Amino acid sequence: MSTRRTADPREVACIESQVDVLRRLQFPGVVPLEGFDRQGDTVTIQLGDDLPPLGEQPPGSAAECAALGAALSRTIGEVHRAGYVHCDLRSDTVLVDTGGRPLLSGFDRATVATPEARREDLRSLVALLTGVLALLSTTDRADERRCRRRLARALRPRRHSDTFELAFALAELAADFDEKAPASTPASVDSPAGPPTDDLRSRINSGATLPHRWALPALLLLLSVVGISYVVGADRESRPVLAPDGPIVEFDGQRYQVGRPGDVAVVGDWAVDDGGCNGSSTVVLLRPETGELFAFSGWAETGELVASRLGTHRDAVDLAVVTGGCDELLVVDDGDLRTPVVVG
Repeated sequence: MSTRRTADPREVACIESQVDVLRRLQFPGVVPLEGFDRQGDTVTIQLGDDLPPLGEQPPGSAAECAALGAALSRTIGEVHRAGYVHCDLRSDTVLVDTGGRPLLSGFDRATVATPEARREDLRSLVALLTGVLALLSTTDRADERRCRRRLARALRPRRHSDTFELAFALAELAADFDEKAPASTPASVDSPAGPPTDDLRSRINSGATLPHRWALPALLLLLSVVGISYVVGADRESRPVLAPDGPIVEFDGQRYQVGRPGDVAVVGDWAVDDGGCNGSSTVVLLRPETGELFAFSGWAETGELVASRLGTHRDAVDLAVVTGGCDELLVVDDGDLRTPVVVG
């Protein structure tokens, strides 16, 4: 965590502006605002930015570059969706954790979004990712060189209309590159998800990096849902429960945010088309403001979100669960009409 303290009027104004922006952008992928204090003319800001910048810890392959670009593009898209633009995308304002996940920092110049400012952010992002790709170490592998050429084509200027479109394209490339990776890929990446062990929970809480093979399905949900972090699944004897203070799931002593304020989440072992159950308790989320309905999968090996969009119910305001041998999901509209929805 870094701490900055100043009484200089110009710096104070800059910090206060940054704090105002960050308080509205505290979702995954954005540097955490750990604290802010003002004593007279002196202000102090604390940020959770004790990670190396992208320039010091670049990706090592086309697949890693595409996955990083997809995650960063998605985060910037959510910043735009929240009504702001970054205005200062550089290799030292993008931090990287030990697993290669980007964290967007440097919001000193952030301001209210306009269409042109969003386009400028997109241009800066494409230029940044193009520069990162150019810095990859040389390789003799023909498949890696082909992947880099495909990635370079995807990063051509004016190829994408917004950052979400770029994120989707890069996520597709990352998944495709990973499928073509040599068999020497570490076994831990390909090992199937097991029960929620202590190691798995610790990696979920610390935000482990998304394997490329999961990049696309996870992106499909995160493009639409700001602030969703993790998915929880468990057998029926130890099913997760919803906390009373928001769309938060509690499981085995841990808490997992699965939405933002105003979202509606329910947990169930859902009935599927053949009349049976999924076999695990999973989360379904409704976003009433858009009517979008999402179904979460069970535990993912890295703790990353893997989910699917069930559809849109324009008049939906709530969800209900009919319990039994298998649980049935009902979408409740503003007239209290209850419509069954098949999750599986």
